Amino acid sequence: KRPPNFKEAEALAEAKLFLQNHNVDTSVTQLTNKRTTQDERVLTYDLTFSKPSPVSADLRESYAVRIVGRNIVRYRARVVFDRDQPLTPASHQSAKIISHVVAMAVWTLIAVFLIAGFFKRLRHDEIEFKRAVRVGGGVFLLMFAMIALETWPEWLGVLVGGGLAGLLTGLGAFVVYAATDSFVRDSWPERLALTDVVCRGFVRVQELGKALLNSLFISGTTLLLFAASYWLVSKFALGYLEFEDEMLSILNGTSSFASGLLKNLISAIFIALMLTLFWTASIKKKIRNKVVLLVTLALFLNLSGLHLYYIRPTFMAFVIFVPLAILWAYYMLRFDFVAILIALFTVSSFLEFFFIKQVPGGHLSMPGMFAWLSVSALLATGIYLLLSKRSIQEFKHYTPEYVSRIAERERLHKELEIARTVQKRFLPQSLPTFAGLDLASVCEPAMEIGGDYYDFILTGSNSLGVVIGDVSGKGVSAAFYMTLAKGIIKTLSKKSSTPKRILSEMNIIFYENVPKGVFISVIYGEFDVERRVLTFARAGHNPLIMHKASSGATEFVLPKGLAIGLDGGTIFSETIEEVAIPFEENDVFVFYTDGLSESMNRNGDEFGEDRLQNIICRTTNGSAQDMLNHIREEVGKFTGDVEQHDDLTMVVVKVGSLA
Repeated sequence: KRPPNFKEAEALAEAKLFLQNHNVDTSVTQLTNKRTTQDERVLTYDLTFSKPSPVSADLRESYAVRIVGRNIVRYRARVVFDRDQPLTPASHQSAKIISHVVAMAVWTLIAVFLIAGFFKRLRHDEIEFKRAVRVGGGVFLLMFAMIALETWPEWLGVLVGGGLAGLLTGLGAFVVYAATDSFVRDSWPERLALTDVVCRGFVRVQELGKALLNSLFISGTTLLLFAASYWLVSKFALGYLEFEDEMLSILNGTSSFASGLLKNLISAIFIALMLTLFWTASIKKKIRNKVVLLVTLALFLNLSGLHLYYIRPTFMAFVIFVPLAILWAYYMLRFDFVAILIALFTVSSFLEFFFIKQVPGGHLSMPGMFAWLSVSALLATGIYLLLSKRSIQEFKHYTPEYVSRIAERERLHKELEIARTVQKRFLPQSLPTFAGLDLASVCEPAMEIGGDYYDFILTGSNSLGVVIGDVSGKGVSAAFYMTLAKGIIKTLSKKSSTPKRILSEMNIIFYENVPKGVFISVIYGEFDVERRVLTFARAGHNPLIMHKASSGATEFVLPKGLAIGLDGGTIFSETIEEVAIPFEENDVFVFYTDGLSESMNRNGDEFGEDRLQNIICRTTNGSAQDMLNHIREEVGKFTGDVEQHDDLTMVVVKVGSLA
């Protein structure tokens, strides 16, 4: 039985044999890296071989082979820069580090403002979720495909690496697009006009053709100016070109080239959204002077580090690229988002075609043909669309869903304000002056308008009616039924003689005119100061709290009674009770709704009727208003900063001198 692992010499021999079978001349290759790991009994060899590249003396061909046990599980061939070449001067390395730090600071600044704007607009419901999800999903697929091309055929790398990287990148794209779209739509809406039309599926418009041709113009002028900058650097020995290994995708096969294009597209999307759209709109909003705006944008472009991967030393690149930064600042202010996005992708991709001559077949190779076909397609499509008869001006202006939601909320808010004003007018505008009775009242709705109701009704020269009610539910509908109840009880109080009869007749009318399930709890009482008697009836409402000055006792008075609207027959009239209570000077009567007794604190505990009863018992020495204020203060201390969940209404009646 064969051992489960190669010995080291066997692994090296197997790797070289594998390279020979892949047309690699192993006689000139060198083993540049070797790493051995063990998992239980299985050995893994990671072997890297390299040899000089015939393309350039500055390049080497690198071959990575992974052997697990006795099987080759991974192979990767690529062209890299020869790191054995003399190192760059220390001053150049320092300049490179400083430039990268500055670039990171610029992008961090943009990201902080963008994320803060995202959460601010999310809190105000000003985010276009549908498009943001589509953009995030699209970037997820692009990133997944890019990682898959780089890690294939390792399924674990494809699924885990691609999935995780795609998820994070897609989430970032969602946030970036959502914040950018919302902000730019407010401050620079014309910049999104073409994007809106294209996203709605209308692509045969003149403006899209113009954008494609503009992207070619932007790309062409950018590459020409870059070439001129490189010529200037070379001519006067001001610096040199430097490319990173990942920029050699064009030399490393079809999958590597495709992966490089996807990387350029993802980068172009983020740069276009964050820098050329969001940040440009932000600066444009703050700076009105066109010259200052252009210079500021050019400065940020230069500091953002988009040129850091090419000309060295980086401080020379900063100076050399000033004209290019100014030109792009102008482009960002002049051209629409679609043209800028395509131009960014085109420029970054064509800069990698610097090595096209070293690819077998040169301009006729797959990358070369792709370049020519891409330019030809953009040119032909741009001309075709430019000749189209349709324009974006013919299409209805796009309104994001959140704008409609905001407009609807504003409309509803105005309607609620009107309804609230009307409701307030239906409540007593001032306390009546009535000899022998000290009155205080409060009504605080939990929403813009509520369903609680109270009123004072003069029923005779010596009698005053006090009514308090609570309609089921909250909001506009509850306020409407409250208004209906007020009209009914006002009318009936002029015709009927007793609280029981008034509530009985009110129940019949209310039951016949409102939907089933709507009800109202009511207490109606009449204070007859001549007879010194309070006569009241209760229709399913909270009990009346009574404090007797003579005995010092505070108690609940709870006669029987169903809520109005629950029954339209005889059950209501047969159940309801009427109570007559003699009163004397300094007696106190408190009418209230359940929003008072059921007020909750942060722990979910209710204020409760017992606590209310104790407070009333302790505060009867003051006026009715003093008692009401003290009760509200105690409720506020109990609930703290917890939002009021129900309407709160209370009427305090203290008997004064009856002489």
